[in-house]
Amino acid sequence: MSKRTPAFSRLARYVKPYFPWVAVTVFASLCVAAIDIVLGKAIERLAEGTIGSPIAIILMVLAMVLVGMPCKFVIKYASARFSVSALRDLRNELVDRFGDLTMSSVERRFTGDLVSRLTNNTAVLQNFFIQHFANLFYLPVVFVGALTLLLLTSWKLVLSSLVLMPLGIVLAALLNKPIQSYSAQLQEKLSELNVVAQDAIGGMAIVKAFNMQAAFLQKYTLIMNEVIRQGLRMEKRYAAITPIGVALFSTPIILVIAYGGYLIAQGELSAGGIVLFLYLITFILQPISMLPTMISQVKEAAGAAQHLFEALDWPTERKGQMSGPVLPDAAPVRFEAVTFSYDGETKVLDGISFQVNEGETVAIVGGSGGGKSTLFKLLCGFYEPEPDGGGTIEVFGRPLSDWDPAELRARLSLVSQESYLFPATIAENIGYGRAGATREEIVEAAKAAHAHEFIMQLPQGYETALGERGGGLSGGQKQRIAIARAFLKDTSLLLLDEPTSALDSQSEALVQSALKSMMGGRTVLVIAHRLSTVRQADRIIVLDQGRIAESGTHDELLRHQGVYSKLYVQQFAAAEDEDTAGLDRSQAARRGEHDLQAGVR
Repeated sequence: MSKRTPAFSRLARYVKPYFPWVAVTVFASLCVAAIDIVLGKAIERLAEGTIGSPIAIILMVLAMVLVGMPCKFVIKYASARFSVSALRDLRNELVDRFGDLTMSSVERRFTGDLVSRLTNNTAVLQNFFIQHFANLFYLPVVFVGALTLLLLTSWKLVLSSLVLMPLGIVLAALLNKPIQSYSAQLQEKLSELNVVAQDAIGGMAIVKAFNMQAAFLQKYTLIMNEVIRQGLRMEKRYAAITPIGVALFSTPIILVIAYGGYLIAQGELSAGGIVLFLYLITFILQPISMLPTMISQVKEAAGAAQHLFEALDWPTERKGQMSGPVLPDAAPVRFEAVTFSYDGETKVLDGISFQVNEGETVAIVGGSGGGKSTLFKLLCGFYEPEPDGGGTIEVFGRPLSDWDPAELRARLSLVSQESYLFPATIAENIGYGRAGATREEIVEAAKAAHAHEFIMQLPQGYETALGERGGGLSGGQKQRIAIARAFLKDTSLLLLDEPTSALDSQSEALVQSALKSMMGGRTVLVIAHRLSTVRQADRIIVLDQGRIAESGTHDELLRHQGVYSKLYVQQFAAAEDEDTAGLDRSQAARRGEHDLQAGVR
């Protein structure tokens, strides 16, 4: 749907399935309006003494109450019913859309912004539907009914009492004009405020370690001041509108009393007529006096809806279908002249070509920023090369563009250096690897990942609830749970993104043992900094500034004395043996190569 489509027109699509409740709200509002008008006519007859007995008056009032009170209850309930349901559907679609967003869309934004759109914006809309929606129907009907009855009673008194109305309406319209844009700006600032708060809480350890509390407080205060400024801009408009509403409400009453008395004296109006005027003028003044506020509320809701629907217009991943079955004899992974840039200018990958055969373990090494993680992002379908001149990526013999992203990811398992665990039980976190997995299968996956022992030592075992991002577990424990999750998924293609780079030597040994079990019989691509991981590779691909600098086995690359040899001296040798720290570069290379050869033998 076009971004130019008005927000309320788009919102109507979510309300439409619950139209019966909307109809009930409207009907109940019309009933209340009718009751108010009929009651006015009854009051006139009462003032003129044309109602016979007190019992008739009591019965009339009782009938009005018996009809009016349930109608008001129905208005509140029905409007809440359809608004809650419609906004639930909208939230669900937003959450579903967030899952389909392209990685570039997500990485350019903040989690707090997405959460704010789901909470603050929908709260504004829900308040509008429950508190103000019924008035959109009640106020016009009661206005027309009261005005018609009063015109039939005394058109002179009506015209004189409403003489200032046009001026008030024009002033209110002018004051209301910028409120929608103010509302959208306020929602944007509230999103930024949520982002800062979430960063401060999520990164509490770093904030404390670097004494960043004052910096975050200052940043939060600056944005909060902007939120207050935007809020006050809206409140200033509301404050300017309020006196206009009061004037629109009070001036006609004064005129009715003054001019009505004159008309009674002239015999043009009865006492019952002026009582009817004093009662019904309220139902004319109320819609008019509330008009500025209603316009403001509509514009505020439109601003919130506009901010909400922006998220639905963000780019999403394509939905493709495979052009044919997976080719059984095809290489699991093949890159052919792949060139990629995140910003369209700086090439992160430049003409990358390689193939990973079935059952082969290939390690990707290189300096920071060389494009290693980008290879995995492309392989997972998070990003795609440009259609023209970006090269070709094939997975199981089919071009990446032929794969549906969900189907593609179902055929591979990813273990990254920062394992993300959800605030759920350990069993649930492992079970996310495959929907419908039994407890026995979850336990077997944990055992294969060398996680079962420490899990059983926890107070609730597999039912231990984890904090946010796996809070309460060590880095090695979290990584082994992530490996168990990948074990349970049980795919033939395994991607390991520096899975041990952030672990201590003891945790690394346990994780390496788990990885070794999982890699057996699978095709593996591993981004590695640790020598122990590189040793297991059948082949090593060295990336340097987005290009493949060299490729071969560990021994071959060391003998070649190229980029890999330099990386080995700089990173791998120091990591393997701290004793080499005091040696010069040539001694370190010879010592490291000797140890490596001993390990291979």
